[in-house]
Amino acid sequence: MMIKKNGRPTKLARDLRDSAIEIRVTAMEKQGFREAAALAGIPLSAWIRERLRLVAIRELEIAGQNVPFVEAIPLGGPND
Repeated sequence: MMIKKNGRPTKLARDLRDSAIEIRVTAMEKQGFREAAALAGIPLSAWIRERLRLVAIRELEIAGQNVPFVEAIPLGGPND
């Protein structure tokens, strides 16, 4: 990551959030999500994104599929 002279670090292209998902929820669901995000100390969108990522990782791994947004970690075995 490059750091600008005065400001936030420049994000890498792979880290840019350039796509949106729109969902419909009830007012009570939204209130609950906001309260949970506040308890976690993070913005609502970050809370939702983190929870969706965790569920997607679990479900894709159970299905034996690759998780597109998680980089593989080399384990350093004899064939690596």
